[in-house]
Amino acid sequence: MKFTADLSFTSAPRRARHGWSPQWLFRADEAGAWFDPTDLTTLFQDAAGTTPVTAAGQPVGRMLDKSGRGNHATQATSAGRPTYQTSGGLHWLAFDGVDDFMVTPAINFTATNKLSAFAAVDMRSASALGTVLHSGGAAAGAKRFGLFAPRGAGAGTGTYGIRVFDAAVAVIDASTSAFSVPDKAVLSGKWDNAAAAGLQIALRRNAVDLAQAGSTMTGNFISDPVYIGNRGTDLPFNGNIYGLILRGAATTNADLAIAERFLAKRTGVTL
Repeated sequence: MKFTADLSFTSAPRRARHGWSPQWLFRADEAGAWFDPTDLTTLFQDAAGTTPVTAAGQPVGRMLDKSGRGNHATQATSAGRPTYQTSGGLHWLAFDGVDDFMVTPAINFTATNKLSAFAAVDMRSASALGTVLHSGGAAAGAKRFGLFAPRGAGAGTGTYGIRVFDAAVAVIDASTSAFSVPDKAVLSGKWDNAAAAGLQIALRRNAVDLAQAGSTMTGNFISDPVYIGNRGTDLPFNGNIYGLILRGAATTNADLAIAERFLAKRTGVTL
């Protein structure tokens, strides 16, 4: 599948420059956040950020945003905190698929009608729908967005999905072919409320195009907290997160390829 116009993911991959950092994606003061569980200096056991994470198995109550925007993710409830894990040189947050999640303060996307998201995940179960990230919680609202793993559940297999809301209606919901779990993946999502030819959202997994959808929805996104690991009250994610980048802007195909390769190294995925 080849996407067209600005939502296209089809371009020759470009090798990441030595020392490249996702901070490059925020060089024009774009709204958003970057979370990196490989960096222990950004992880704390409590929501206040007073007790550092130092070893595998410890809870994570605060994860610092490395984008420079200060959108740190927290979890005030002890039972709802994911755990830090490490093995084989990889580092991740493990979400239990029951009550684990984190949430940022409101991120102001009101100046943009375009968003980009990158998520390095390991989908561990497909028995129920799971949320990687979602703006605004479970209640539907205008211009809210979500990324799901799985979007559709099955017997040992699950799909990935991407969505945007207009008012109380999910006007776009693109899900994909099923993958056997556990499934490690670098997901890339694009949302564009001004896309030509009706193309509005697009999704790919491990640098392969998966899904696209369109509608007539227009307008900028809103200012909302972003939930990581569920929608605030439901659809908990059962799996691991190795890194997340959320950017309030369109991302060029060249930058997208570099960001995917960056996250692939943190996930153990070969692109």
